[in-house]
Amino acid sequence: MYKKFLELFGKENLLDQAIKTTEEMLKTDREMFEASITSLRKHGDAKLPFDIYEKDKEINQFEREVRRNVLTHLTVAGVQNIVPGLVLVSIVIDVERIGDYTKNIAELASAHPTRLHGGMFEEDLADIEKIVLERFDTIIGVVNDMNIEAAKQIMSDHRNISSRCDQRLMDIIAEKDQTLTPGNAVTLALYFRYLKRTASHLTNIASSIVNPFPRIGFRPKEDNN
Repeated sequence: MYKKFLELFGKENLLDQAIKTTEEMLKTDREMFEASITSLRKHGDAKLPFDIYEKDKEINQFEREVRRNVLTHLTVAGVQNIVPGLVLVSIVIDVERIGDYTKNIAELASAHPTRLHGGMFEEDLADIEKIVLERFDTIIGVVNDMNIEAAKQIMSDHRNISSRCDQRLMDIIAEKDQTLTPGNAVTLALYFRYLKRTASHLTNIASSIVNPFPRIGFRPKEDNN
């Protein structure tokens, strides 16, 4: 898939514009994510520097724009570029879903009355937040530069984040931290879940760059390059 993208996006065309729009979508997602976790974890008033629902509408508009550009390009250029076009449409679905999860985090901040602390899970939670935020920067670079090695690294590291989020969720259900109030426990459980899903969609985007279309969302094969 990587070679197909290099060949396809070497020239200025509607699909090239579509991938630039996808990059802008990811930057908006990152802005939403960082603001949402700051609101939930560092502020007690749930204030955001922008209307997150308007930002989510922007993401949805961008998604439709990408789809139109892909469809128009394929209509004009024929089916020879159909696989990269389908892959790009797959990527923007993941980008749109990330926007939904960042919106969910902002809604947690609105519902939670104070700044959320992770209790006995605080150190692990802060580390997971840091890693997911860094992955936004990495995946933006991957989409911009088609950096195959960086994409593979994201895929390789995903199981670690996924399993950590799952374990913390199970720990909360098992009431391992008796100091958590019911409201904090519910909020933390949902938050770990949203972090996991955000990381999963970022990994899916990486797999879209690395893998052939039928294997998007799965581990890469060594001969995919």
